[in-house]
Amino acid sequence: MGLLKLAFRRSSIKQFTEADAHLKKVLDTKDLVALGIGTVIGTGIFILPGTEATTHAGPAVAISFLLAAIISGISGMAYSEFASALPVAGSAYSYGSVIFGQVVGWFLGLSLILEYFLATSAVSVGFSSYLAGLLQTDHISGFNSILAGPMEGGIINLPAVVLLLVILGIQIIGLSTTRWVENVFVAIKLAILAIFIIVGLFFIKSNNYVPFYPKEFQTGAFGLSGIWMATSG
Repeated sequence: MGLLKLAFRRSSIKQFTEADAHLKKVLDTKDLVALGIGTVIGTGIFILPGTEATTHAGPAVAISFLLAAIISGISGMAYSEFASALPVAGSAYSYGSVIFGQVVGWFLGLSLILEYFLATSAVSVGFSSYLAGLLQTDHISGFNSILAGPMEGGIINLPAVVLLLVILGIQIIGLSTTRWVENVFVAIKLAILAIFIIVGLFFIKSNNYVPFYPKEFQTGAFGLSGIWMATSG
């Protein structure tokens, strides 16, 4: 068998179902709904909107959110169809291996790992930044050296590292504990967002929306580069 043909050899569904046979169904409908909500409304919503509005889109970041929602919805429907046709663990890795071949599945699996690395690191660093602002560490001599990595003039971003280790510990304990923790944090996240929206309604200033899409961000094709960059963020 040629190398190319071997690389694109498709895995069988039976191979995955046999590998999944030892797995126990721990998540119920409520947990899956909470998982979906927690994924759609990611923790990054507390970190990225302000950054994207400041650096890429201005108030037009609202359009970026709308575009991201449409694209995410289409992607979600595709995943749902795959999950119905191939009810196995492994997400995109399994789907790619069965439909396109093992080399495609490998690349998709690697992409997922890189995605998780990027997402968790961004959220943990954002958490550290908020913690530093809450504690007002600028007034504490030498404290900032443990709130930033070597590339940012510090020694180690200790709060970010600790957060990642705590999450890792919860994952190691087991899915039952992870499920409970996730449900609690999703409920807290929804409550915070609801409070933010309700309170924020009383502080809306229309002059902050002018210009809606600042000229300095109107670059690239059709001048939409800023909006697209915020959408990808």
